[in-house]
Amino acid sequence: MKKIIVTWMVLVLAMMSYAQNATQLLDKSAATLRAAGNVKIGFTLEAEGGASTGYIKLQKQKFVINMGGTITWFDGKTMWTYVKANDEVNVTNPSADAVAKMNPYAFLSFYKKGYTAKMGKSTTKEHEVLLTGKSGSPFKKVVVRLNKSTKYPTVITMTSSKGDVTTIRCNSFLKNQKYTNATFQFNKKNYPNVEVVDLR
Repeated sequence: MKKIIVTWMVLVLAMMSYAQNATQLLDKSAATLRAAGNVKIGFTLEAEGGASTGYIKLQKQKFVINMGGTITWFDGKTMWTYVKANDEVNVTNPSADAVAKMNPYAFLSFYKKGYTAKMGKSTTKEHEVLLTGKSGSPFKKVVVRLNKSTKYPTVITMTSSKGDVTTIRCNSFLKNQKYTNATFQFNKKNYPNVEVVDLR
């Protein structure tokens, strides 16, 4: 009986250490990205059987995502989504969950609240962290691969509650970029013929 109890305790402690190591890796990645200041990340987005390239500019909670035909600005409160095909901009004040779904690097904060973390299959160059969503989380599962040397995310795969899978592959990373508040806001002067639809 004592052997069973000891074995059980060892397994529990090992599992706790395993989860702690996964969370610590994400903590280090988050700290590294924050230390990089304003960043610009080029990426490839794979979803629904197709792929497209774009970039994201980040300044703390603010971001701009440019996918060519679609551009999204978020200044921390208001979000503007421009769809070139419709020549239209939708304006909203999104919820935290909506922002998390739009910003592929939102795991820097949400993994601590709505997910349990454990280590996945790492390689010689990358760590893999598996995040399982708790009730009410934006995603059912998130897989994050981190470069062992830089600590930067290289691949993020997100699975929604409906089973839809979105994969973001980081292609380039520029740190210490110079941005202003206007960087993260829609400027009507640059799109004079666009219809603005205010959904707030």
